[in-house]
Amino acid sequence: MNLSYTLPEFFSVDGKLFEIRKLSSHDPLISLIKERFQKKITLHLTSLKANKAETDAAGARLYGSNHEEIKQAYFAIGKEKAIVQLFSDMVSQKLSSSLIVLLAEILYGENSYRTSEKFILNNSGDRQKTTPAKDVPAEMEKLVEWYNVTDKGHNVHPIIMATYLHYRLTTIHPFNDWNGRIARLLLNLALMKKGYFPVLIASGERQAYYENLEQADKGNIEPLIRFFAEKELETIDDFTSSPEYISIETKYDLEKKLENMNKGERCIVLTEDSATNNLLAYILEASGFNMNETNIISYEGCSKISSANLFSIFVKQKMPGVRIVVHRDRDYLTNIEIDEQRETFRKIDTYLFVTKGTDIESYFLNARHINHCYPSINENEAQQLILQTYEDVFSKSVDYLWKKEFGGHKTEEHSHLGSAVEELVRNNLKRFTHGKTALKVLTYKIQDILKEKVTLEQYSPFLYVKELRKIALSIWDKQE
Repeated sequence: MNLSYTLPEFFSVDGKLFEIRKLSSHDPLISLIKERFQKKITLHLTSLKANKAETDAAGARLYGSNHEEIKQAYFAIGKEKAIVQLFSDMVSQKLSSSLIVLLAEILYGENSYRTSEKFILNNSGDRQKTTPAKDVPAEMEKLVEWYNVTDKGHNVHPIIMATYLHYRLTTIHPFNDWNGRIARLLLNLALMKKGYFPVLIASGERQAYYENLEQADKGNIEPLIRFFAEKELETIDDFTSSPEYISIETKYDLEKKLENMNKGERCIVLTEDSATNNLLAYILEASGFNMNETNIISYEGCSKISSANLFSIFVKQKMPGVRIVVHRDRDYLTNIEIDEQRETFRKIDTYLFVTKGTDIESYFLNARHINHCYPSINENEAQQLILQTYEDVFSKSVDYLWKKEFGGHKTEEHSHLGSAVEELVRNNLKRFTHGKTALKVLTYKIQDILKEKVTLEQYSPFLYVKELRKIALSIWDKQE
């Protein structure tokens, strides 16, 4: 069977793992988070619940003098933990057929290879032959030897190795039962030996899995390899989307940015959205910030503002003379939520700036700013354009607020709630109009009038924000 595939998924997987390893070398907590993540998947694979007791008492389990002694050492810590611990220990050991049997025995009570002939019904309902019972021990030894030799050679991609090990075990069908489950455990064992993540096959993916297995039975293993490569990508993405990982990753990125800063900053502004850096800079400048001594750094990608909190503490330790302002869009936060966040930052001597409207773009829906940028449009005309824009994006603004509060889409049965949300937006247009959408619509309206390309994303003194002005005065010790 051809095992010389080079799939684009491999480059994606290996690239993402490289970034994880790079971060692991910076912060050892990543390794602990990864270990806990992998153990959680292993528990799902074995359908056993974890026991809270520690596993240290089992000692050097894999170094017992015989199979029975080793088995009893695992059972001594309880069956619920035994399989998870054995699996973990096997990752660091050379693969052997006796360990595979031990895995089957602890998990399912299968303490020997089958002695009768077995047929498998494949996905199409056809009978699929398995290895004759008398040849099972020899075929298992050949498979284990192939794996160990290939593992040393480094010429076959780890995902291919893991897939083939899994596939061959299903065709040898060494045990009377549970062969599929054991094959999937060995797939993950092989992945983890090479630093990859274990994968799970969801119930909705079983059909595709069996179809790919059938393709391998017909001599084409590539679809099965690609299937597991895609599962590996999904697992990596799940891991890197965890709040713990994101928090460490964000802190690492911010620290790197800090290292590249010059030493003349008096103020660091942390913003959640790098796409609005220029808009924020215009507002800061209009509010009295010395932009030569202000550095705007993005902490985007982290859904928890706690990453900004951690970074603020880090900066205070490294650069005690620098003041920190954390910006976040108000979106649909309540006043209570904002007050709680403000108090958290106050305790570490950090300013929190929250926009009055939903986002930073809302400050540019400003008649005096429009008139400053395009004097041919007077302030009254500009205000009328803003009001028209509010109307044009009203339904969109209502939808955004609805999704935040209730999720999904409105239906007729939600009509009374929908009316309440519409009334709330109608009575608070400046607060609830979706600024990003409104700024685009307003820009097009002005372009239609002036018959030229227009941008409102530029500096004007009318972008002044009173709250930011007070912060600027405290940083640069200015007098009004």
